[in-house]
Amino acid sequence: MVINEQKVFVPNYGAGIMTKVEDSKSYDVNKKYVNIFILIDNINLYIPEDRLLDYRIRNITSKENLDKAFDIIKSKPQTIEKKWSKRYKKNNDKIKEGDFFQMCEVIRDLYYLKSKGTIPPGERRILDKVENMVGSEIALLLGIKIEAALGEIRKLGK
Repeated sequence: MVINEQKVFVPNYGAGIMTKVEDSKSYDVNKKYVNIFILIDNINLYIPEDRLLDYRIRNITSKENLDKAFDIIKSKPQTIEKKWSKRYKKNNDKIKEGDFFQMCEVIRDLYYLKSKGTIPPGERRILDKVENMVGSEIALLLGIKIEAALGEIRKLGK
C-alpha cells in the first residue's frame, strides 16, 4: 500500500490524507501505525497497520462520480421512512458503511425532510455529520476548502 500523501476516506471520520507510517512500542510490542490526517476537525488518526482493513478505508471518489453524486442530492427521494427512529438507524447505517453515494442519499433525504418542515435534533446532527464527511471528500478531490465544498452541497439542496 502506498502511504505517502494518499487521499483516503475513513467511514465515520471523513476524508483525509495518509501521511506516514510510524513505529510505536507499547507493552514490549513493536507495532506500525498509519497516520491519517482527517480534514474534519484537523485530527490525526493513528491506525495499526495490521488493522487497516477493519476500518474499511477506501480511496476518495473520482471526479467522474461527482456529477452522479450531485444528481442524487438534487433529486427527490422515492420513499421516506415515516418513523423517525427507523429512518435514524437506516441513515446511521449508511454513514457507517462509508459509501459515497449512500451518504449523498442521506443528505438528499434529510434536505427533503428539512424543506417540508423541521427535522428532529438527532437527524439534524446526522445531517451535519454527513454534510461534513461528504464535504471533506469533495474538498480533497477538488483541492478546495471544506466550507466551499459545503456551500456547493447546500446549493444543491435548495
